[in-house]
Amino acid sequence: MPQRMKAGEAVIEILRQEGVSHIFGIVGSSFLDILDPLYDRSDVEFIGVRHEQGAALMADGFSRISGKPSVVLVTNGPGVLNLTFGVGSAYVAHSPMVVLAPSASREHQYRDSTQEFDQVALFKPITKASFPVNKIERLPDALRHAFRVATSGKMGPVMVDIPRDLLPGGEVDLEMLPPDTYRTGQTRSRGDRNLIDKAASVLLSAQRPVIVAGGGVQWSNAADEVTRMADMIGAAITTSYGRADAVPNDHPMYLGHLGRLGSEEGIEAAKQADVILAVGTRLGQSTAFYDNRYIPADAKIIQIEIDPEELGRNYPVAVGIEGDAKAVMESLLEQVQQAEPRPNQRWVDDIGDLAARRKRRLDGEATDNSMPIKPQRVYGELRRVMPRDAIVALDAGLAPNFGQDRLNYYEPRSLMTSLDLGGLGFSFPAALGAKFAAPDRPVVNFNGDGGFLFNAQEFATAVRYGLKVVTVIMNNNCWGSEKAYQRYAFNERYVGADTNNPRYDKFAELFGGTGFYVERPEDIGNAFLEALNTDGPSIIEIPTDPDEMPRPARLSDVQAPQTGS
Repeated sequence: MPQRMKAGEAVIEILRQEGVSHIFGIVGSSFLDILDPLYDRSDVEFIGVRHEQGAALMADGFSRISGKPSVVLVTNGPGVLNLTFGVGSAYVAHSPMVVLAPSASREHQYRDSTQEFDQVALFKPITKASFPVNKIERLPDALRHAFRVATSGKMGPVMVDIPRDLLPGGEVDLEMLPPDTYRTGQTRSRGDRNLIDKAASVLLSAQRPVIVAGGGVQWSNAADEVTRMADMIGAAITTSYGRADAVPNDHPMYLGHLGRLGSEEGIEAAKQADVILAVGTRLGQSTAFYDNRYIPADAKIIQIEIDPEELGRNYPVAVGIEGDAKAVMESLLEQVQQAEPRPNQRWVDDIGDLAARRKRRLDGEATDNSMPIKPQRVYGELRRVMPRDAIVALDAGLAPNFGQDRLNYYEPRSLMTSLDLGGLGFSFPAALGAKFAAPDRPVVNFNGDGGFLFNAQEFATAVRYGLKVVTVIMNNNCWGSEKAYQRYAFNERYVGADTNNPRYDKFAELFGGTGFYVERPEDIGNAFLEALNTDGPSIIEIPTDPDEMPRPARLSDVQAPQTGS
């Protein structure tokens, strides 16, 4: 039977029924009716941050690690505007997020009133849905629809615009509905049976199969199905860009990720593939660059994607299967197993050789005594002491991107990057959100010196909530990625590429955290272990080599076309 309650109480009650434990935002006058019911309760907590961008990025990190929907609540006008990068990040990562965005009062709308703009239109390109609530009686249905959309199919953020005059004094009749009565969450579409039979036939004919595991493997928890298929048909395993945790990295067929600063050995295997099984990946630009540098033109591609619009979008496919990665792989495994596949032993041996070569390469980097310290050596030292269950957040930028190939990820939901968005400042707030989602797992954030300052103010949030997050800042006093372009494409004519910075260890101490400054590579591991055992947040600053700038993968994008004579 419906219960009559204040509108703000109804919002909190619906969030509680959805299992929401944290709301990320900054207190604002436009939604005090929603905050007030949180007074003296512990089942739903409002996490007050220092910038709205940080709130959205924390929510993104929370959803990526927990697999559950997150909630952001900020005030209208500039508060909502500041969310855009974080909401865009969730959109690219397919993180289920619900943004509650109060707007100008209805009587003041379309008059350029204070802090008024078209929030619904602004968020349409970076959300699965963006819509207003026009009367208070519709608020419960609107919130339930938001969660329904955010958690269905290929998940993503949804924005609900709530005019600020609806809440004060408003009341609704709220029927207590469990979420499974109005949304199903992630369904397990098993794919078309005929297409699965066709894909099995292609796989059974493969002599040099390679699996590319993407985000769909993570969201559907299909790592076991991927590794079983690799064992069954003798396939190399690679991952798409930013998804190096899609499968356990200690699997003998794993060769690393494709894309920017990708694994040399994984790339070599992909180049030789006659069949590519792309599981839960669209084979986007950051993974394959839309050309044939990694994906052979004559390779047969089997693509499994929950979004039918992505099938064959970037590369022609031999078989395209719409469906959930885990469910489709289960059916595909069954079909392949019945045929008693016989892996090509020569290819299996080649994969073993590539895996051994990758280990030698990484071990060699870990003994590099060059000074200043190279980022590769930093990761080599940390690889020895990093806990197996650690959650790692890598910012955009050169130094953090080395970490995809040079750290090991053993558990699902262990790696967060800004993916194709490539946005600086992503990783630190995302790491804090991850810690709220998984308080018992170690969380380690990696930044360059430039990227950390984008959201450095959230260190105050980490101190306030006692978040035990370790941040490693590799300081090369430059914008490394952009400086690399100027080095290789503009004859080292550096403009705006160099920076100066504070001492980040002192920054941590100033905010009430713990700081470490490490100048010798042999001290990195001990400093890291000490930081792991420190109460509250910490920063380890490591000066690194500003001249360590690999040739950019997209160098041709900034070079003028060459004209022939």
